[in-house]
Amino acid sequence: SWISSWLPSWCPTSPSHLKDAEEKMLKSVNQPFSRQHVRISNHNYLWTLAFSTRQQPCYLPQPPAQPRPPLVLLHGFGGGVALWAQNLDSLSSSGPVYALDLLGFGRSSRPQFSTDPEGAEEQFVTALDEWREKVGLEEMVLLGHNLGGYLSAAYTLKYPHR
Repeated sequence: SWISSWLPSWCPTSPSHLKDAEEKMLKSVNQPFSRQHVRISNHNYLWTLAFSTRQQPCYLPQPPAQPRPPLVLLHGFGGGVALWAQNLDSLSSSGPVYALDLLGFGRSSRPQFSTDPEGAEEQFVTALDEWREKVGLEEMVLLGHNLGGYLSAAYTLKYPHR
């Protein structure tokens, strides 16, 4: 029928196509950043972009600033770090920012997830906490879109002081 030919269908792609698409989307970012796979348990890894604080010149004396906790960006279902491309310069202009591909998405590893919804949620939350430890963050501010928002809330409920 015409409906089945009109509806988009899932078409698997290769890691190199994913890398190329991400590179194109991130070309609009002007702030310098690093990228790496952060290794966590069970041979898994989370693809991570890291933006450092960029100091702005200041000609007036100011009180010492309290460093703010890093902002950690979590994309939505089916997304990846490049979802944030149009926001990264602005968000990283006042402090450190990390954007990561959630476990099973983007350029992160593809583990076998639990078929139990609570078990799968726990896998995401545990992966995020292991990532936090590997990166060396004591605390962080989570900002999520869609599934990333849900996981931000689930993480905060489990670890309210981080």
